[in-house]
Amino acid sequence: MINTVKTPLHLVIDEHGAARVFWASLLALLTARRSAAEELELLSDHMRRDIGLPPRGSPLPEAPMRPVRW
Repeated sequence: MINTVKTPLHLVIDEHGAARVFWASLLALLTARRSAAEELELLSDHMRRDIGLPPRGSPLPEAPMRPVRW
């Protein structure tokens, strides 16, 4: 769960100290979650097929071309 509370940084430093805030922010940066695109790359071909994606390494399907009507 992502904490979306916007607390001014100077109040956090006053309450917890600069060193503790620094180490907590460094730890948060180093243990950041992967993006959704990176997680999709880790799925097996079976799981990718279940959600409608092509297998890894295959080209994306092309949209059908409709004839131009004037």
